[in-house]
Amino acid sequence: MDAKLIGSRLKAARESLGFTQEHVAKFLGIKREVISYIETGARPISTVTLSKIADLYGYRASHFVQEAPLAPEPQVSMAFRVSDLSDCDISIIAQVNKIAMNLDKLSAMLEDNHCV
Repeated sequence: MDAKLIGSRLKAARESLGFTQEHVAKFLGIKREVISYIETGARPISTVTLSKIADLYGYRASHFVQEAPLAPEPQVSMAFRVSDLSDCDISIIAQVNKIAMNLDKLSAMLEDNHCV
């Protein structure tokens, strides 16, 4: 998958949620410029970083790298105030998104096994 395409998908998701590059950089513990390089495709993204960003945005990591057309909405969404987000707020948002996605995946697995 092309780094530019992954970057543009990451940027679109970030902007749709109202996060700044600074928010994401602080959450990841990296410089804001690195987020810019990733979003422009100038720098490839590691799978670990992609997974962390996907959790924060409420998407599965595969959403950003799959070839098929993408649904515009995250797999998990919640309402929160974008202004005045603290580092702790951003971390909590990522944790809640990850829990919700794991719960959704577990529910789908149970349905597939007819255990619901």
